[in-house]
Amino acid sequence: MPNKARQNRPQVGWRRASLARARSVSFTEYQKKMSGSHVPISGDFSRIFEAADYMAMVNTPDEAACVLRGHLVLEEFLHLWIDKITSTDDMFSGVFVPFKSKLQISRNLGLSQDHFKVLDKINEIRNRFGHRKGYEMEASTLDSLAERIDKIPEPEKMLPAREFEVYFSGKDQNGNLLSKTFRYSESDCRMKFIILFVIYMLKLSWWLQTEFDSRNIEYTIIEGLPS
Repeated sequence: MPNKARQNRPQVGWRRASLARARSVSFTEYQKKMSGSHVPISGDFSRIFEAADYMAMVNTPDEAACVLRGHLVLEEFLHLWIDKITSTDDMFSGVFVPFKSKLQISRNLGLSQDHFKVLDKINEIRNRFGHRKGYEMEASTLDSLAERIDKIPEPEKMLPAREFEVYFSGKDQNGNLLSKTFRYSESDCRMKFIILFVIYMLKLSWWLQTEFDSRNIEYTIIEGLPS
């Protein structure tokens, strides 16, 4: 039975044109649902892309709030990796462990160096907001992050981050449909971070699923992975 709450969620997507060579995010069953000029994030991806989180990142004008929310989402992925690899329900229950320590533990448990470098860079950006009053992201910092993300392998070649764009649509307080497309090359630093975050989540989710499958860990993030 369809979930009405999910049907009413804002839609998040990316240009199909930008994914002409990015089959890593267009899995077999998901491809059947593709229509129009954009590919929506829904179906299997709803486990990864909570529209509410992404819309909150888009709607807030505050860079710090945007980065913090993304950082928290990534921390949950570290929890998932650590818990599944160690066969525990909640490794850090009842104790505070910094993101950096969780990241190091994740690497010791097999997190790839490529992903470690990206997550470490995002954590560095997050900490700048926590320790530097009035800090604002710089385009050069995000371009450096984009280069790290682009180096992460995927099933088939994705377009470089600088050519990527994301699409958001939803309704305003009056029920009017609103939509907007954001391109990395034309965006401010906050939106560039969001675009990079979306790209990285796609790559991270694919990597985690392939690792779980290869280790015979029964947990499904996404289905229909290309072989």
